[in-house]
Amino acid sequence: MGIQYLDDKNPDGTCLVRSGEKLGFYGTTPIVQPSSADQAAFATGFTTTLPTNTVLQTSVVAAQTLLNQLRTALVNLGLIKGSA
Repeated sequence: MGIQYLDDKNPDGTCLVRSGEKLGFYGTTPIVQPSSADQAAFATGFTTTLPTNTVLQTSVVAAQTLLNQLRTALVNLGLIKGSA
């Protein structure tokens, strides 16, 4: 059958779904765009000096939370399996 493309050669680009609509990949159930306050960028609080243990621990927890949010979104969309 060959490769099929979704674009219409519009120089502005192609959008797959509108805001609020659902999307899924690889046969997964379509979902709306994931959103959470945990997805926001986090500040490390680092300065030119070495961070305190508290600042470092807070940054690691924020990074772990963000990473888990991203993983969950990718698994729910069907873009990664999440396990073997």
